[in-house]
Amino acid sequence: MSSILNTILDSQLTEKKWVAKITEVLNREHENDDTDVPVCIFRMPKSLRDHKPEAYTPQLIAVGPYYHLNTELYEMQRYKIVLAKMFSMQCQLLEFQQLVNQLMTIELKIRNSYRGRFNLENQTLAMIFTVDGLFLLQLLDNYVKQKEIPRTSSLLVHSSSGKKLPGDAILRDVLMLENQIPKFVLLEILAKMSCLGSTSPDKFLSTLFLKFCEMISPIKVKWCNPGSEVLEHEHLLDLLYQYITYKEDDKEKEHCLTEYHSKKSREGSDIEANLRTSANSNVFSKLWSKISDIDIGFLKIFTKFIDLFLNILAHLGISATAFFNEKKVLIPSVSELWIAQMRFAPAMGGTRYVEFNEKTNTLYLPVITLHPTSEVLIKNLVAYETMEKSDALSFRRFSELMGAIIDTVEDVELLKKSKVLESEMSSAEIAEIFNGMTKTMESKDRIIDTAIKKANASYNNTQKVRTKRLLKKYIYSSWRFLTVFASVLLLLLMGLQTFCDVYSCPTMFGKAVKARS
Repeated sequence: MSSILNTILDSQLTEKKWVAKITEVLNREHENDDTDVPVCIFRMPKSLRDHKPEAYTPQLIAVGPYYHLNTELYEMQRYKIVLAKMFSMQCQLLEFQQLVNQLMTIELKIRNSYRGRFNLENQTLAMIFTVDGLFLLQLLDNYVKQKEIPRTSSLLVHSSSGKKLPGDAILRDVLMLENQIPKFVLLEILAKMSCLGSTSPDKFLSTLFLKFCEMISPIKVKWCNPGSEVLEHEHLLDLLYQYITYKEDDKEKEHCLTEYHSKKSREGSDIEANLRTSANSNVFSKLWSKISDIDIGFLKIFTKFIDLFLNILAHLGISATAFFNEKKVLIPSVSELWIAQMRFAPAMGGTRYVEFNEKTNTLYLPVITLHPTSEVLIKNLVAYETMEKSDALSFRRFSELMGAIIDTVEDVELLKKSKVLESEMSSAEIAEIFNGMTKTMESKDRIIDTAIKKANASYNNTQKVRTKRLLKKYIYSSWRFLTVFASVLLLLLMGLQTFCDVYSCPTMFGKAVKARS
């Protein structure tokens, strides 16, 4: 019921206009069919938008009602109209106003597909979707005919500041969640086109969507032609999401949610304990650094012993910094796993094909294909899944996995070498994309988590990690005592050094005995 009220909640309405609006809504035929439409296009949460606005907020072009009144995007209106007229002429649209009138009959259905309220008159709303729908169809058709996602486009424009904008900026904006157009709107538009011949609007849109998604998808999957099954998807981004993610049945969903909530408190206490250990080790490291600077002869024997210990760690392939300041991570990086003799291989499918083979010590990952628009697409897919599919976060979990294993350019190169990652972008650009993703354990997915668990078990069973854990078992448990001991020792040695600066000390303390006259 609240979605219906969104069409009439306007502070500018007078009492009489409000009554007239209510009467219109109540008398409208087939109103129940319109009000049952689920919300499928969401407003981006402020927390996400503030983190990286250019990934979620259109920078060049507005599609749909959310940003139609944004004056900063008015510059592209004429280009949208050019493409809209191009598609209408190609498809022999007899009368533009006839299409506007048709969309006005489903105005409530359109409004109910969007989260939030926008104060637009019915005719204005229908006009927006007529132009934007035709524009989107022509744009997708252009890309499909080119058979590639170009880095530049014929739609290059100059902003008011005189800056030249890349054509892929248009595509990035079109792929954003807030710029999606419901599928049923595009079908209404195609139903008025006479150029389709014997091809139904359903078939035309299915083919167009599938071909475009195959080109733009960040994960390489087998794009078959499912026919009417495509019509179950709500919009372009939803279709792409459904194809590259795994849908679990109700029992698996319930199992994952139960496991997630039961482990959440344990994870919180583990992280807190890890932070305390890290803080104690940092204090000890700083104190040890100060002790090493004290120039006392017999102390050098002790410092040499510690240096020997650190050298042993280095020969074992264990970083001293990582040893003393290790943080809890979802899974080690690609380079760390590679050193542990773990290998990576392409999986023939989407996120449901993530798997770890214990016999071959191989982690199978979907083939990732990145374009300049992929970062925006990945972030919006994660946002859409979080808001629409809150009980099954397969793609979000996969993005967390990739964010965890990719830290450096070396990690990217190893995945390229393993044919898991394909892109013309530089390795530094790719590493930056994944470093911007979360590396924590925020979501759960049964298939991906099983692979992570097996990979971690294999990694932890290597000689390097076993040695590291053994040393930690006896050293980390003594951090509090060692910190207190180091503090007392530092005070005593500083006092001794001060004493030796004033009075003559034996050579064993590192001070030459002054010759007495």
